[in-house]
Amino acid sequence: MDSHWDLPSLRGTVRLGGPNKPKLNSITVYDVKFYPYTLPGVDPVFAVCGGPHVIVYRCVLHQNQTVEVLYWSENELETSSDGKPVYYNSLAWAQAENGDPLLCVAGSGYHQIKVLNVAKQELVATLIGHGDDINDLAVSPIDPSILASCSIDHSVRLWSLSLAHKAQPLAAVCYGQGHKDQILTLAFHRSGRFILSAGMDTKVIMWVVPKTLKEHAGTDKPAKIHYPHFATTEVHTDFVDCVQWYNDLIFSHACREAKIMLWKIDGFSSDSASIPDAPVPTSAAITSRTPVTVPAHSSSTTRSAWGGRFQRLLQFSLPDTDQFYIRFNLFHELGRHPILAAGNEKSKAFFWDLQRLEDSGTGGDASQDGKATLKGLPRHIREGSVSSNGSSAMSTASGTTKGTKRKVKEQPRDRGIADPFTSIKAHKVVEIPKYMPFPFRQFGWSRDGQWCVGAADHGLINVFHRWEKGVPPVKLESQVVLPMR
Repeated sequence: MDSHWDLPSLRGTVRLGGPNKPKLNSITVYDVKFYPYTLPGVDPVFAVCGGPHVIVYRCVLHQNQTVEVLYWSENELETSSDGKPVYYNSLAWAQAENGDPLLCVAGSGYHQIKVLNVAKQELVATLIGHGDDINDLAVSPIDPSILASCSIDHSVRLWSLSLAHKAQPLAAVCYGQGHKDQILTLAFHRSGRFILSAGMDTKVIMWVVPKTLKEHAGTDKPAKIHYPHFATTEVHTDFVDCVQWYNDLIFSHACREAKIMLWKIDGFSSDSASIPDAPVPTSAAITSRTPVTVPAHSSSTTRSAWGGRFQRLLQFSLPDTDQFYIRFNLFHELGRHPILAAGNEKSKAFFWDLQRLEDSGTGGDASQDGKATLKGLPRHIREGSVSSNGSSAMSTASGTTKGTKRKVKEQPRDRGIADPFTSIKAHKVVEIPKYMPFPFRQFGWSRDGQWCVGAADHGLINVFHRWEKGVPPVKLESQVVLPMR
Protein backbone atom coordinates (compact mmCIF):
# COMPACT_ATOMS: atom_id res chain seq x y z
CA MET A 1 0.00 0.00 0.00
CA ASP A 2 1.28 3.47 -0.84
CA SER A 3 1.94 6.27 1.64
CA HIS A 4 -0.18 9.26 2.64
CA TRP A 5 2.94 11.34 1.98
CA ASP A 6 2.92 10.63 -1.77
CA LEU A 7 2.08 13.56 -4.03
CA PRO A 8 0.53 13.18 -7.51
CA SER A 9 2.54 12.62 -10.67
CA LEU A 10 1.45 13.26 -14.24
CA ARG A 11 -0.24 10.18 -15.68
CA GLY A 12 -1.38 11.63 -18.99
CA THR A 13 -2.49 14.70 -20.94
CA VAL A 14 -5.63 14.74 -23.07
CA ARG A 15 -5.93 17.36 -25.82
CA LEU A 16 -9.42 18.12 -27.09
CA GLY A 17 -9.66 17.29 -30.78
CA GLY A 18 -6.29 15.59 -30.91
CA PRO A 19 -4.32 16.01 -34.14
CA ASN A 20 -7.41 15.79 -36.37
CA LYS A 21 -9.57 18.67 -35.05
CA PRO A 22 -7.34 21.74 -34.66
CA LYS A 23 -10.34 23.97 -33.89
CA LEU A 24 -10.78 22.16 -30.57
CA ASN A 25 -7.06 22.55 -29.81
CA SER A 26 -7.54 26.30 -29.33
CA ILE A 27 -10.27 26.01 -26.68
CA THR A 28 -9.52 27.14 -23.14
CA VAL A 29 -10.71 24.51 -20.68
CA TYR A 30 -11.75 26.78 -17.82
CA ASP A 31 -13.17 24.47 -15.20
CA VAL A 32 -12.97 20.91 -13.90
CA LYS A 33 -14.99 19.28 -11.12
CA PHE A 34 -15.15 15.69 -9.88
CA TYR A 35 -18.55 14.21 -9.11
CA PRO A 36 -18.60 14.51 -5.29
CA TYR A 37 -21.17 11.80 -4.55
CA THR A 38 -19.21 8.81 -5.90
CA LEU A 39 -19.34 5.75 -3.65
CA PRO A 40 -16.04 4.28 -2.35
CA GLY A 41 -14.45 1.83 -4.74
CA VAL A 42 -16.16 3.27 -7.83
CA ASP A 43 -14.01 4.83 -10.56
CA PRO A 44 -14.25 8.61 -10.13
CA VAL A 45 -15.98 10.77 -12.73
CA PHE A 46 -15.15 14.39 -13.57
CA ALA A 47 -16.48 17.06 -15.91
CA VAL A 48 -14.70 19.84 -17.80
CA CYS A 49 -16.01 22.79 -19.76
CA GLY A 50 -14.59 25.18 -22.32
CA GLY A 51 -15.82 26.86 -25.48
CA PRO A 52 -19.31 25.49 -26.20
CA HIS A 53 -18.37 22.05 -24.83
CA VAL A 54 -19.16 20.16 -21.62
CA ILE A 55 -17.48 16.76 -21.33
CA VAL A 56 -17.77 14.08 -18.65
CA TYR A 57 -14.90 11.59 -18.21
CA ARG A 58 -14.27 8.52 -16.09
CA CYS A 59 -10.78 7.89 -14.70
CA VAL A 60 -9.37 4.46 -15.55
CA LEU A 61 -6.12 2.71 -14.64
CA HIS A 62 -5.59 0.79 -17.87
CA GLN A 63 -2.08 0.42 -19.22
CA ASN A 64 -2.62 2.65 -22.26
CA GLN A 65 -5.62 4.66 -21.10
CA THR A 66 -6.19 7.25 -18.39
CA VAL A 67 -9.73 8.51 -19.06
CA GLU A 68 -12.77 7.55 -21.09
CA VAL A 69 -15.54 9.83 -22.35
CA LEU A 70 -18.99 9.23 -20.85
CA TYR A 71 -20.88 12.27 -22.12
CA TRP A 72 -20.21 15.17 -24.49
CA SER A 73 -22.59 18.11 -24.83
CA GLU A 74 -22.14 21.07 -27.17
CA ASN A 75 -23.99 24.37 -26.96
CA GLU A 76 -25.81 24.98 -30.22
CA LEU A 77 -25.17 28.74 -29.87
CA GLU A 78 -21.73 29.90 -31.01
CA THR A 79 -22.46 33.63 -30.63
CA SER A 80 -24.92 35.63 -28.52
CA SER A 81 -27.54 38.02 -29.89
CA ASP A 82 -25.04 40.89 -29.66
CA GLY A 83 -22.33 38.93 -31.48
CA LYS A 84 -20.23 37.88 -28.47
CA PRO A 85 -18.76 34.37 -28.54
CA VAL A 86 -20.54 31.93 -26.25
CA TYR A 87 -18.33 29.75 -24.08
CA TYR A 88 -18.65 27.91 -20.78
CA ASN A 89 -16.31 28.84 -17.95
CA SER A 90 -17.93 27.31 -14.85
CA LEU A 91 -19.60 24.10 -13.76
CA ALA A 92 -20.81 22.47 -10.56
CA TRP A 93 -22.23 19.04 -9.72
CA ALA A 94 -25.60 18.78 -8.00
CA GLN A 95 -27.98 15.90 -7.39
CA ALA A 96 -31.61 15.39 -8.32
CA GLU A 97 -34.14 14.24 -5.74
CA ASN A 98 -34.06 10.74 -7.27
CA GLY A 99 -30.25 10.63 -7.05
CA ASP A 100 -29.50 11.40 -10.71
CA PRO A 101 -26.30 13.43 -11.28
CA LEU A 102 -26.99 17.01 -12.34
CA LEU A 103 -24.37 19.20 -13.98
CA CYS A 104 -24.86 22.98 -13.79
CA VAL A 105 -22.93 24.97 -16.42
CA ALA A 106 -22.65 28.66 -17.26
CA GLY A 107 -20.32 31.14 -18.88
CA SER A 108 -19.83 34.09 -21.17
CA GLY A 109 -22.23 35.42 -23.79
CA TYR A 110 -25.05 33.46 -22.21
CA HIS A 111 -26.56 34.92 -19.02
CA GLN A 112 -28.32 31.71 -18.04
CA ILE A 113 -27.38 28.57 -16.13
CA LYS A 114 -28.08 25.24 -17.78
CA VAL A 115 -28.84 22.20 -15.62
CA LEU A 116 -28.07 18.92 -17.38
CA ASN A 117 -29.14 15.47 -16.20
CA VAL A 118 -26.04 13.47 -17.08
CA ALA A 119 -27.71 10.08 -16.52
CA LYS A 120 -30.50 10.90 -18.97
CA GLN A 121 -28.27 13.15 -21.11
CA GLU A 122 -30.85 15.91 -21.32
CA LEU A 123 -31.39 19.52 -20.32
CA VAL A 124 -33.75 19.62 -17.32
CA ALA A 125 -33.73 23.31 -16.31
CA THR A 126 -32.55 26.77 -17.34
CA LEU A 127 -32.01 29.33 -14.57
CA ILE A 128 -32.64 32.93 -15.66
CA GLY A 129 -31.97 36.02 -13.57
CA HIS A 130 -28.43 37.30 -13.95
CA GLY A 131 -28.04 40.45 -16.02
CA ASP A 132 -24.62 39.62 -17.43
CA ASP A 133 -22.07 36.83 -17.91
CA ILE A 134 -21.65 34.30 -15.10
CA ASN A 135 -18.16 33.66 -13.74
CA ASP A 136 -18.49 30.88 -11.15
CA LEU A 137 -20.85 28.28 -9.69
CA ALA A 138 -20.89 26.36 -6.40
CA VAL A 139 -23.25 23.83 -4.80
CA SER A 140 -23.97 23.72 -1.07
CA PRO A 141 -22.03 20.91 0.67
CA ILE A 142 -25.03 20.14 2.91
CA ASP A 143 -27.83 20.38 0.32
CA PRO A 144 -27.12 19.26 -3.27
CA SER A 145 -30.23 21.11 -4.47
CA ILE A 146 -28.87 24.58 -3.55
CA LEU A 147 -26.75 26.31 -6.20
CA ALA A 148 -24.86 29.62 -5.90
CA SER A 149 -23.72 31.72 -8.85
CA CYS A 150 -21.80 34.98 -9.31
CA SER A 151 -21.65 37.35 -12.23
CA ILE A 152 -20.31 40.42 -13.95
CA ASP A 153 -23.55 42.06 -12.72
CA HIS A 154 -21.96 42.33 -9.20
CA SER A 155 -24.44 39.89 -7.61
CA VAL A 156 -24.38 36.48 -5.96
CA ARG A 157 -27.58 34.49 -6.48
CA LEU A 158 -28.85 31.39 -4.71
CA TRP A 159 -31.09 28.93 -6.54
CA SER A 160 -33.15 25.89 -5.63
CA LEU A 161 -32.96 22.93 -8.00
CA SER A 162 -35.89 21.20 -6.30
CA LEU A 163 -38.70 20.20 -8.64
CA ALA A 164 -41.17 21.95 -6.33
CA HIS A 165 -39.44 25.26 -7.13
CA LYS A 166 -38.90 24.72 -10.85
CA ALA A 167 -41.23 27.57 -11.90
CA GLN A 168 -39.45 30.13 -9.68
CA PRO A 169 -36.08 28.71 -8.60
CA LEU A 170 -34.43 31.96 -7.43
CA ALA A 171 -34.21 31.87 -3.61
CA ALA A 172 -31.94 34.81 -2.68
CA VAL A 173 -29.89 37.68 -4.12
CA CYS A 174 -26.76 39.07 -2.43
CA TYR A 175 -26.41 42.54 -3.85
CA GLY A 176 -26.16 46.17 -2.76
CA GLN A 177 -23.42 46.97 -0.26
CA GLY A 178 -21.17 44.23 -1.59
CA HIS A 179 -19.15 44.20 -4.79
CA LYS A 180 -18.60 47.22 -7.02
CA ASP A 181 -17.15 45.32 -9.97
CA GLN A 182 -17.61 41.89 -11.50
CA ILE A 183 -17.38 38.88 -9.19
CA LEU A 184 -14.95 36.20 -10.32
CA THR A 185 -15.19 33.47 -7.68
CA LEU A 186 -17.30 32.12 -4.83
CA ALA A 187 -17.20 29.23 -2.34
CA PHE A 188 -19.49 27.62 0.24
CA HIS A 189 -18.33 26.98 3.80
CA ARG A 190 -18.53 23.29 4.79
CA SER A 191 -21.48 24.16 7.07
CA GLY A 192 -23.44 25.64 4.15
CA ARG A 193 -24.14 28.75 6.28
CA PHE A 194 -21.55 31.09 4.74
CA ILE A 195 -20.45 32.03 1.22
CA LEU A 196 -17.24 33.75 0.16
CA SER A 197 -17.14 35.88 -2.98
CA ALA A 198 -14.34 37.93 -4.53
CA GLY A 199 -13.60 39.74 -7.75
CA MET A 200 -12.19 42.62 -9.73
CA ASP A 201 -12.80 45.23 -7.01
CA THR A 202 -10.13 43.34 -4.97
CA LYS A 203 -12.75 42.67 -2.29
CA VAL A 204 -13.18 39.41 -0.42
CA ILE A 205 -16.69 39.25 1.03
CA MET A 206 -18.53 36.82 3.28
CA TRP A 207 -22.31 36.48 3.05
CA VAL A 208 -24.55 34.62 5.49
CA VAL A 209 -27.05 32.26 3.89
CA PRO A 210 -30.52 32.99 5.32
CA LYS A 211 -32.16 30.20 7.31
CA THR A 212 -35.39 30.91 5.43
CA LEU A 213 -33.80 30.25 2.03
CA LYS A 214 -36.12 27.40 1.03
CA GLU A 215 -39.15 29.45 2.09
CA HIS A 216 -38.29 32.09 -0.51
CA ALA A 217 -37.65 29.56 -3.29
CA GLY A 218 -40.70 28.95 -5.43
CA THR A 219 -42.10 32.43 -4.74
CA ASP A 220 -41.77 35.76 -6.51
CA LYS A 221 -40.06 37.24 -3.44
CA PRO A 222 -36.47 35.99 -3.17
CA ALA A 223 -34.56 36.98 -0.04
CA LYS A 224 -32.57 40.21 -0.48
CA ILE A 225 -29.21 40.30 1.31
CA HIS A 226 -27.89 43.87 1.10
CA TYR A 227 -25.09 43.79 3.68
CA PRO A 228 -22.27 41.23 3.89
CA HIS A 229 -21.02 40.12 7.31
CA PHE A 230 -17.40 40.65 6.30
CA ALA A 231 -15.74 42.63 3.52
CA THR A 232 -12.14 43.68 2.96
CA THR A 233 -9.91 45.12 0.26
CA GLU A 234 -6.78 44.79 2.41
CA VAL A 235 -5.87 41.17 1.75
CA HIS A 236 -5.13 41.62 -1.97
CA THR A 237 -4.14 44.44 -4.30
CA ASP A 238 -5.39 43.03 -7.61
CA PHE A 239 -8.22 40.96 -9.13
CA VAL A 240 -9.10 38.14 -6.72
CA ASP A 241 -9.87 35.12 -8.90
CA CYS A 242 -10.06 32.23 -6.42
CA VAL A 243 -11.25 31.74 -2.84
CA GLN A 244 -11.76 28.56 -0.85
CA TRP A 245 -12.54 27.72 2.76
CA TYR A 246 -10.21 25.55 4.84
CA ASN A 247 -12.44 24.87 7.85
CA ASP A 248 -12.83 28.45 9.17
CA LEU A 249 -9.66 29.69 7.45
CA ILE A 250 -9.58 31.18 3.96
CA PHE A 251 -7.31 30.50 0.99
CA SER A 252 -7.33 33.23 -1.67
CA HIS A 253 -5.36 34.23 -4.76
CA ALA A 254 -5.09 37.39 -6.84
CA CYS A 255 -3.36 37.88 -10.17
CA ARG A 256 0.08 39.50 -10.32
CA GLU A 257 0.83 38.74 -6.66
CA ALA A 258 2.71 35.44 -7.22
CA LYS A 259 1.27 33.82 -4.10
CA ILE A 260 -1.72 32.14 -2.49
CA MET A 261 -2.75 33.55 0.89
CA LEU A 262 -4.03 31.72 3.97
CA TRP A 263 -5.76 33.98 6.48
CA LYS A 264 -8.56 34.17 9.04
CA ILE A 265 -11.32 36.57 10.04
CA ASP A 266 -10.80 37.83 13.59
CA GLY A 267 -13.39 36.43 15.97
CA PHE A 268 -15.21 34.31 13.41
CA SER A 269 -16.25 30.78 14.40
CA SER A 270 -18.69 28.68 12.41
CA ASP A 271 -19.47 26.74 15.60
CA SER A 272 -21.15 29.74 17.22
CA ALA A 273 -24.86 29.21 17.76
CA SER A 274 -25.66 32.84 16.99
CA ILE A 275 -24.38 35.10 14.23
CA PRO A 276 -24.05 38.86 14.89
CA ASP A 277 -25.86 41.33 12.68
CA ALA A 278 -24.14 42.47 9.51
CA PRO A 279 -22.20 45.74 9.92
CA VAL A 280 -23.79 48.73 8.19
CA PRO A 281 -21.49 51.17 6.36
CA THR A 282 -21.42 54.70 7.78
CA SER A 283 -23.06 56.25 4.71
CA ALA A 284 -26.00 53.83 4.90
CA ALA A 285 -26.36 54.31 8.65
CA ILE A 286 -26.56 58.10 8.29
CA THR A 287 -29.37 57.93 5.74
CA SER A 288 -31.27 55.07 7.38
CA ARG A 289 -34.54 55.71 9.22
CA THR A 290 -34.00 52.56 11.24
CA PRO A 291 -31.71 52.64 14.31
CA VAL A 292 -28.46 50.87 13.43
CA THR A 293 -25.11 50.18 15.01
CA VAL A 294 -22.14 51.67 13.20
CA PRO A 295 -19.13 49.33 13.55
CA ALA A 296 -15.94 50.59 15.14
CA HIS A 297 -13.29 51.67 12.64
CA SER A 298 -16.02 52.07 10.01
CA SER A 299 -13.70 54.19 7.88
CA SER A 300 -11.45 51.16 7.38
CA THR A 301 -11.40 49.19 4.15
CA THR A 302 -12.36 46.16 6.24
CA ARG A 303 -15.84 45.72 7.77
CA SER A 304 -16.66 42.79 10.02
CA ALA A 305 -19.65 41.70 12.07
CA TRP A 306 -17.20 40.18 14.56
CA GLY A 307 -15.66 43.53 15.48
CA GLY A 308 -12.10 42.85 14.38
CA ARG A 309 -10.39 42.60 11.04
CA PHE A 310 -8.28 39.68 9.79
CA GLN A 311 -5.01 37.92 10.42
CA ARG A 312 -2.57 36.79 7.80
CA LEU A 313 -1.28 33.27 8.51
CA LEU A 314 0.72 31.81 5.60
CA GLN A 315 1.50 32.43 1.96
CA PHE A 316 2.47 29.98 -0.77
CA SER A 317 4.76 30.84 -3.68
CA LEU A 318 2.99 30.73 -7.06
CA PRO A 319 5.19 32.49 -9.64
CA ASP A 320 4.20 33.47 -13.19
CA THR A 321 0.51 34.15 -12.56
CA ASP A 322 -0.02 37.60 -14.07
CA GLN A 323 -3.25 36.59 -15.80
CA PHE A 324 -6.47 36.32 -13.84
CA TYR A 325 -8.79 33.30 -13.81
CA ILE A 326 -5.99 31.02 -12.62
CA ARG A 327 -7.43 28.93 -9.79
CA PHE A 328 -6.21 26.55 -7.12
CA ASN A 329 -7.99 23.69 -5.35
CA LEU A 330 -7.61 22.13 -1.93
CA PHE A 331 -8.02 18.42 -1.25
CA HIS A 332 -9.33 18.15 2.31
CA GLU A 333 -10.97 14.91 3.43
CA LEU A 334 -11.14 13.17 6.80
CA GLY A 335 -8.09 11.03 7.55
CA ARG A 336 -6.04 12.30 4.58
CA HIS A 337 -3.29 14.88 4.29
CA PRO A 338 -4.69 18.20 3.05
CA ILE A 339 -3.06 18.96 -0.32
CA LEU A 340 -3.13 22.33 -2.08
CA ALA A 341 -2.83 22.20 -5.89
CA ALA A 342 -2.29 25.16 -8.23
CA GLY A 343 -0.76 25.94 -11.61
CA ASN A 344 0.85 28.87 -13.38
CA GLU A 345 1.26 30.27 -16.90
CA LYS A 346 4.41 28.23 -17.61
CA SER A 347 2.86 24.73 -17.74
CA LYS A 348 3.81 24.00 -14.11
CA ALA A 349 1.63 22.35 -11.46
CA PHE A 350 2.45 22.94 -7.78
CA PHE A 351 1.53 20.75 -4.80
CA TRP A 352 1.80 21.57 -1.08
CA ASP A 353 1.21 18.98 1.66
CA LEU A 354 -0.21 20.92 4.62
CA GLN A 355 0.47 18.00 6.97
CA ARG A 356 4.12 18.18 6.02
CA LEU A 357 4.16 21.89 6.84
CA GLU A 358 2.67 21.21 10.26
CA ASP A 359 5.22 18.50 10.98
CA SER A 360 7.99 20.87 9.92
CA GLY A 361 6.83 23.35 12.56
CA THR A 362 9.14 26.35 12.67
CA GLY A 363 12.21 24.36 11.77
CA GLY A 364 13.50 22.21 8.93
CA ASP A 365 11.84 20.08 6.27
CA ALA A 366 9.44 17.33 7.26
CA SER A 367 10.34 13.69 6.96
CA GLN A 368 9.05 12.08 3.79
CA ASP A 369 8.18 8.88 5.66
CA GLY A 370 5.90 10.61 8.12
CA LYS A 371 8.19 10.03 11.16
CA ALA A 372 8.96 13.69 11.82
CA THR A 373 8.41 14.91 15.36
CA LEU A 374 5.40 17.18 15.73
CA LYS A 375 6.85 20.52 16.82
CA GLY A 376 3.58 22.40 17.00
CA LEU A 377 2.56 25.66 15.46
CA PRO A 378 4.36 28.94 15.97
CA ARG A 379 2.79 31.26 18.48
CA HIS A 380 1.53 33.82 15.94
CA ILE A 381 -0.78 31.19 14.40
CA ARG A 382 -1.78 29.01 17.35
CA GLU A 383 -2.88 31.90 19.59
CA GLY A 384 -4.95 33.53 16.89
CA SER A 385 -5.55 37.23 16.56
CA VAL A 386 -6.98 39.93 18.77
CA SER A 387 -9.29 42.60 17.41
CA SER A 388 -7.12 45.32 15.94
CA ASN A 389 -7.60 49.06 16.33
CA GLY A 390 -4.88 49.94 13.87
CA SER A 391 -3.91 48.82 10.41
CA SER A 392 -3.83 45.08 9.86
CA ALA A 393 -0.62 43.17 9.42
CA MET A 394 -1.47 42.87 5.76
CA SER A 395 -1.92 46.55 5.10
CA THR A 396 1.19 47.64 6.98
CA ALA A 397 3.57 45.10 5.49
CA SER A 398 2.35 44.45 1.96
CA GLY A 399 4.87 46.82 0.38
CA THR A 400 2.62 47.65 -2.55
CA THR A 401 -0.40 49.80 -3.32
CA LYS A 402 -3.22 49.67 -5.81
CA GLY A 403 -1.93 52.84 -7.40
CA THR A 404 1.58 51.66 -8.17
CA LYS A 405 1.00 47.90 -8.64
CA ARG A 406 4.65 47.61 -7.62
CA LYS A 407 5.76 44.02 -7.20
CA VAL A 408 7.57 42.90 -4.07
CA LYS A 409 10.21 40.27 -4.70
CA GLU A 410 10.07 37.71 -1.91
CA GLN A 411 12.39 34.81 -1.21
CA PRO A 412 10.43 31.54 -1.33
CA ARG A 413 11.13 29.00 1.40
CA ASP A 414 10.27 25.42 2.14
CA ARG A 415 10.82 25.25 5.89
CA GLY A 416 8.09 25.24 8.48
CA ILE A 417 5.45 27.87 9.06
CA ALA A 418 7.11 30.52 11.19
CA ASP A 419 6.77 33.63 9.02
CA PRO A 420 3.45 34.71 7.45
CA PHE A 421 5.19 37.19 5.14
CA THR A 422 7.58 34.75 3.43
CA SER A 423 6.34 32.52 0.62
CA ILE A 424 6.51 28.75 1.04
CA LYS A 425 7.81 26.81 -1.96
CA ALA A 426 5.79 23.85 -3.23
CA HIS A 427 6.75 20.38 -2.04
CA LYS A 428 6.42 19.13 -5.60
CA VAL A 429 6.43 20.87 -8.99
CA VAL A 430 5.44 19.04 -12.18
CA GLU A 431 6.17 20.64 -15.57
CA ILE A 432 4.01 19.37 -18.42
CA PRO A 433 6.21 18.26 -21.34
CA LYS A 434 5.80 18.44 -25.13
CA TYR A 435 3.42 21.41 -25.40
CA MET A 436 4.18 25.11 -25.74
CA PRO A 437 3.87 26.94 -22.37
CA PHE A 438 0.26 27.27 -21.26
CA PRO A 439 -1.65 28.56 -18.21
CA PHE A 440 -3.55 26.22 -15.91
CA ARG A 441 -7.10 27.43 -15.18
CA GLN A 442 -8.46 25.10 -12.49
CA PHE A 443 -7.77 21.89 -10.58
CA GLY A 444 -10.14 19.20 -9.37
CA TRP A 445 -9.63 16.37 -6.86
CA SER A 446 -11.39 13.03 -6.57
CA ARG A 447 -12.98 12.43 -3.17
CA ASP A 448 -10.38 9.80 -2.23
CA GLY A 449 -7.46 12.04 -3.27
CA GLN A 450 -6.07 9.51 -5.74
CA TRP A 451 -6.75 11.61 -8.84
CA CYS A 452 -6.17 15.28 -9.60
CA VAL A 453 -7.00 16.97 -12.92
CA GLY A 454 -5.71 20.32 -14.15
CA ALA A 455 -7.70 22.17 -16.83
CA ALA A 456 -5.71 24.46 -19.10
CA ASP A 457 -5.52 26.48 -22.30
CA HIS A 458 -5.02 24.93 -25.77
CA GLY A 459 -7.64 22.26 -25.06
CA LEU A 460 -5.40 20.52 -22.52
CA ILE A 461 -6.65 18.31 -19.68
CA ASN A 462 -3.78 17.12 -17.47
CA VAL A 463 -4.45 14.04 -15.36
CA PHE A 464 -2.37 13.43 -12.22
CA HIS A 465 -2.43 10.27 -10.13
CA ARG A 466 -0.88 8.76 -6.99
CA TRP A 467 -1.08 5.55 -4.99
CA GLU A 468 -0.55 3.04 -7.81
CA LYS A 469 -0.85 0.17 -5.32
CA GLY A 470 -4.14 1.39 -3.90
CA VAL A 471 -5.56 4.10 -1.68
CA PRO A 472 -4.00 3.91 1.82
CA PRO A 473 -6.37 3.43 4.76
CA VAL A 474 -7.73 6.47 6.55
CA LYS A 475 -5.54 7.68 9.45
CA LEU A 476 -7.69 9.73 11.80
CA GLU A 477 -4.85 10.33 14.24
CA SER A 478 -2.74 12.17 11.65
CA GLN A 479 -4.98 15.16 11.06
CA VAL A 480 -3.17 18.42 10.49
CA VAL A 481 -3.65 20.92 13.31
CA LEU A 482 -3.36 24.16 11.44
CA PRO A 483 -5.84 26.57 13.06
CA MET A 484 -9.47 25.78 12.27
CA ARG A 485 -11.23 28.65 14.00
